[in-house]
Amino acid sequence: MTPLAYVLTVDNAYLFHEYAPKGTLFDVLHGSLGKALDWASRYSIAIGAAQGLAFLHGFNSCPILLLDLSSRNIMLKTLKEPQVGDIELCKVIDPSKSTRSLSMVAGSVGYIPPKYAYTMSVTMAGNVYSFGVILLELLTGKPAVSEGTELAKWVLNNAVKKDKWDHILDSNVSRTSLAIKSQMLAVLKVALGCVNVSPDARPKMKSVLRMLLNAR
Repeated sequence: MTPLAYVLTVDNAYLFHEYAPKGTLFDVLHGSLGKALDWASRYSIAIGAAQGLAFLHGFNSCPILLLDLSSRNIMLKTLKEPQVGDIELCKVIDPSKSTRSLSMVAGSVGYIPPKYAYTMSVTMAGNVYSFGVILLELLTGKPAVSEGTELAKWVLNNAVKKDKWDHILDSNVSRTSLAIKSQMLAVLKVALGCVNVSPDARPKMKSVLRMLLNAR
C-alpha cells in the first residue's frame, strides 16, 4: 500500500492509505463474500500479494519486513486487486531505527513461524512463512486458526501422502474444473515450501512469485 501521509506523535506513528473498498482478505474470504471468490480471484490475490512482498524484500541494502503479515493485513481494492499493508513503520520513517529483534511477540497466531519464540527475530524467512499461510487460506478456504488448530500444521499433517492433497483444497472451488484443480495443486506445492519448518528451506519471495506465475 502506498502511504499518502503520516502523523508522528510522542508515542505513536500513523500512516494513511487510500481506502480499500472491499476491506481485508480475511473479511472477504471468511465472511459472507467468501463464496464470491472464485479461483481466478484467489489466484490474482496470491500473485498481487507476492509481487508486493517481493518488492518490499527486494531492497538489498535494507529489506522492508512486515511485523504482522496476515489475511487481515491484505487489503482489497477489488476482488482481484490486493495491497499489502502493515509495513514496518519505523523503517519507512527512519531506516536506521528499524528493529530486527523485538521484546514483544510480532505477528498473529497461526501466522507466526515455528522457532520464532526462541529467536524473537523478524526475518524475510518469517515473512515467507506467513505468506505461505495466506496461500493456504486461499486454497482451503479455512482461517489460519480453526478450533484451536493452526492451518499450516493441519495441512502439513495431511500433505504427508500426496494422493491426499485433493482433500486439502476447498472443494467448492477445486471441483469447478480439472484445470483449476491442477493449478490449485501446483500452488499448494508452493505454499508447502513456504511453511517449511526450517527457515533455511523456505524459498525467497522472488522465487515464490516465479513459481506462482509458473503455476498458471
